[in-house]
Amino acid sequence: MVCHSFEAVMMMPITMDKLAKQSGYSKATVSRALNDDPRVKKATRQLIKDLAAKYNYRPHAVASNLARRQTRIIGLLIPRAPRTVADPFFLEFLHGVNGTLFNSGYSLLVPQVSPDHEQQAIEQLIHEHRVDGLILTEPRIKDDRIAALQQESIPYVFLGSTVEPDVFWVDGANEAGAYAATHHLVELGHRQIAVITGEPGLISTKNRMNGYRRALKEVGVEQERHWTIQSDYTREGALEAVCRWLDSRDSQGITAIFSCNDTMAIGALQALKRRQRRVPEDIALVGFDGIEAASYVDPTLTTVQQPIFKLGRTVGSQLLQLLRGEVPAEQQMILPLELVVRDSSVPRKINANEG
Repeated sequence: MVCHSFEAVMMMPITMDKLAKQSGYSKATVSRALNDDPRVKKATRQLIKDLAAKYNYRPHAVASNLARRQTRIIGLLIPRAPRTVADPFFLEFLHGVNGTLFNSGYSLLVPQVSPDHEQQAIEQLIHEHRVDGLILTEPRIKDDRIAALQQESIPYVFLGSTVEPDVFWVDGANEAGAYAATHHLVELGHRQIAVITGEPGLISTKNRMNGYRRALKEVGVEQERHWTIQSDYTREGALEAVCRWLDSRDSQGITAIFSCNDTMAIGALQALKRRQRRVPEDIALVGFDGIEAASYVDPTLTTVQQPIFKLGRTVGSQLLQLLRGEVPAEQQMILPLELVVRDSSVPRKINANEG
């Protein structure tokens, strides 16, 4: 026979069943009281909490959340293929989001979703109560996800601006950033400036193209059709697309390229080297996003710096407010960007002491 001291018994874990028996209330009432449910009288809540403290009762976090139909999990929908979560921009963005959510007791779920089944995946996440909220990326000009989400009761926030007015989103100043990048090339004397663009249906693509065209138009230059290099926002896609473009007559006369993101700019840099084109002497190059790799490539990449980590933190904070039933002070936020000039657009000055 094993005997336990009174102190040892008090320290042993107690189950919800035993706590209910000790209090004289049902398990449902005990659960509600421990979760501060206003349907339970304040005096009853305090009595049950005192009893739980006396018996050192700690509710199981998962069971408690499920009882409140909460999972403490946020779903984050990554961009559609061929882009993946390995994209340097989204890795840093995820870092910002996750830090904010983790500090508030939430975890991230990043499902691998094919483009053809994205809407189905969102509905499954919501209707099976697998997530408490959603973060979505890359809003489209015609975005079926928004109409579907507006029929649901789940909080959601977009990374990127939307056409619909009643959506919470956070974005960088895409058009202004693209204008600054192109204007920088114009100020250097370039007039025939090609552009590497990504998926045309994205609002971010549209806004960056608007900024690019506006900078050209200010100096009386209209974009020529063959100045557009269609790619997919990946390094591999841009490498292949730029190689084909350089091998064609479309590249004749071009002295500069603006790339709608840094990842494609790095692919373009590889293509230019393969075709023995010097950067920036033969063709200057400017990217967009300010990923860390932009400062490592040779030559270092001039880019429009987005506050990527801050974008993640801001999106996470906005969603947390919605989850608490609060209305964020700013429903739609645009964060400023900065042009960072490096060697890919301006020839490096040679130090007098260099051989």
